[in-house]
Amino acid sequence: MIELRSDPYVLKSRTVQDTELDFRINLNLSWCRGVLFNVVAMKNSVAIVEYDAILWTDEALMFVEYKDSVAAYKNLSTRRIQQIGSFAKNIAAGLGYRAYTFLVVVNGLTEETARGGAVVIPLFLLGSYEPSFSSAVSELELLDKLIEKYHRSGSSEVAEDFEKLKAILEAGLP
Repeated sequence: MIELRSDPYVLKSRTVQDTELDFRINLNLSWCRGVLFNVVAMKNSVAIVEYDAILWTDEALMFVEYKDSVAAYKNLSTRRIQQIGSFAKNIAAGLGYRAYTFLVVVNGLTEETARGGAVVIPLFLLGSYEPSFSSAVSELELLDKLIEKYHRSGSSEVAEDFEKLKAILEAGLP
């Protein structure tokens, strides 16, 4: 059993679910360096969330929640999706990754959508899915918002100063 630690989080493997075989067959692994299936994320020895897969590159993590039917997806509340995505961001940052994404995959869904801040895709699109990552570093997210704000308001000089600060911070990150 694999166990990864980054206080206060611990990632442990769990048993394989037979209903996830279609998910594994359709998963696009061409863009990543590795994958862990069936992971329980624990905080202070308490299980807080389960991910059906965690895929990674050198700089980013993708967390995937799979639902084997539209009914199972509908039973997953928007608030819970937000929580799972928030935990994904915290875990990615805790493990030292710059970026992350959280994706919900649903067997039987007919089109891509969004819910609770997460991208939700049908299982048949999973094989060609290329992830889009968000910053796991909260300070960089804030700088992006400020840069956008000052560009919109016409204060491009201030926005450029924030862009320089962001570049300095990114250069110093591991």
